[in-house]
Amino acid sequence: MEAKISAGMKRERKMDFQERVRRRNEFDAGIAYGVKKFNLLTGRDKHAEYRKKNDNQWINLETGVIDDKFAECRNCPLCGANEFETLFVKCGFPHVKCNRCNLVYVNPILNQQEYEKLWQAEDSWESILESEPQIKMQTLEARYSLDIAELCINNKDDISICDVGCGPGRLLGEAKKRGYYAFGIEPNRRSHNSLREKGIDYLGDFFPLKEEIKKKFDCIFLLNALEHMRDPMQIVLEAKKLLRPSGIIYISVPCIDALVNRIMHEKAGVFGGHSHLQFFSIGTLSVFLEKAGFKVLEYETIITEIGVIKNYLSFKDPYFGDNVDLLDFLTPELIYKNHLARNLNMVGRLV
Repeated sequence: MEAKISAGMKRERKMDFQERVRRRNEFDAGIAYGVKKFNLLTGRDKHAEYRKKNDNQWINLETGVIDDKFAECRNCPLCGANEFETLFVKCGFPHVKCNRCNLVYVNPILNQQEYEKLWQAEDSWESILESEPQIKMQTLEARYSLDIAELCINNKDDISICDVGCGPGRLLGEAKKRGYYAFGIEPNRRSHNSLREKGIDYLGDFFPLKEEIKKKFDCIFLLNALEHMRDPMQIVLEAKKLLRPSGIIYISVPCIDALVNRIMHEKAGVFGGHSHLQFFSIGTLSVFLEKAGFKVLEYETIITEIGVIKNYLSFKDPYFGDNVDLLDFLTPELIYKNHLARNLNMVGRLV
C-alpha cells in the first residue's frame, strides 16, 4: 500500500496518491529536466571529476581497501552484530550486509579525525547546492516535506522545527515563510553564510552537539543526513531529546531497495564509502525507529531515477547519457507504488 498512514494520525486534510505523484514528480530532476541536462546545469560533471581524483585517497594500494591508519571498524549500526557478508568494495570501502538484521552498511569507515576533516572542508558538493536548478528542485521538495510533516504534527500553533544537517537551509527558509520557528544544525562552514543571510538560527557543529539546546521542537528533520552519520542510533536518540511530547521525526535516506540500486549495484551513484555509511530499507528503518522509541506513521519513496535506469540499460553513461525513450512501462506511478524510488522517506512519532 502506498504511503502507509496511521489511522490515528491527526491532520487537517488528506493528500491522495495522485496528488503525491504530481508533487513528487515536480522535484524529480530527471523528470523535470532530463538526467544529462540537470547534471550538467548543476555542475555534477565537475563533482564527478573531483570524486575520481579524491575518492581513492584513503586506499592502501597493496590491499585495495582503506588503509588501517584511516580506518575504524564497527559492528552493525542497527543490531550490533559483527556477522556480515561483503557485497562489494568501492573506492576501497567494503559494503557489507548484516547476517542478522540485513542492514547494508560500510565497514570499516573513516576514523573520526578523517571524517570531520572531510566534512568541514567539503566544497565540491556545496557548489552543486548553490546552483539555480538545484535550488529550484530542493525548494519544491522542501515544500512537499513540510506539507507531509504538517499532516503528522499534532500541535498546529507556533510550530517549531529543527533540521539536522540542514546545509544552506532550503527547508528552514521555507519553514520561516510559513511562520514556523526554524533552527538548523550544520558543520559545513560554507553553508553558514547562507544560513546567516536567511536569518536562520543555527549551530555550526557536528551532531550530537557539545552544548545543550533548551528549545524543544515539534519536528526534527534528518534529510539526506542519517546515511552520513557514523552512529545513526546515537543521532536519533539525541534528536529525540529535542522533541516536544508526541513530536515527530522526519527521515529521508537512500533506499537500498531502490530499483536503480537493484539494477546497477555498486555502479549506482549512491554508493561511495567515505560519505554514505549505511543504507536502509523500509523494514530496517522501521525497526530502527521502533528501537529508538518512535511509532512509524508513514513512509514513501521519492526520486524515481527512471532516466538513469533507462540510460544504463541502453549501455549509455547512466548519469550523463542522453535520455532514451524506451521501457514505457517504467513509470513514476509504478516506481512509487512499489516503493522503488531512490530515497526512502519515513515519519515517526515519539511514544
